[in-house]
Amino acid sequence: MAYRLPDAADADSPLKPDELAVLRAQYEKEGPYVGVQTKFNYAWGLIKSSSRSEQQEGVRLLSEIFRNEPNRRRECLYYLALGNYKLGNYQEARRYNDLLLDHEPANLQAASLRGLIDDKVAKDGLMGVAILSGVAIAAAGVGAMILRGARRR
Repeated sequence: MAYRLPDAADADSPLKPDELAVLRAQYEKEGPYVGVQTKFNYAWGLIKSSSRSEQQEGVRLLSEIFRNEPNRRRECLYYLALGNYKLGNYQEARRYNDLLLDHEPANLQAASLRGLIDDKVAKDGLMGVAILSGVAIAAAGVGAMILRGARRR
């Protein structure tokens, strides 16, 4: 049986509250001397959360690891990309994901996440164009009404 890496979409399944509570308890127990692996595990659980504030905290913790632990940067890249994607920070998500793909071009999770990021950026871009078009049409309509009113005077 072949081992299959999870798709990036699998990240939408948050941990059960009691599972996250175990990670949180270990993180808090270690206090100011929290180990890097404990911090990483807790950040991973937070990133998987459906709570925006927990996702933000997860990205913050992973950013600390990324900055302060050069030998752990590669393993942080995917979850920093994923966390930023979930928060709607698509430029940051793409930046971290591209860094990972530069080092691991065959990484299936990163390739899957790249597709999700690209789809979301394209969808949001189309939504922006639709909104701007609607505003332009409305402005043209109001302008036409104003001109008609000015001509009648």
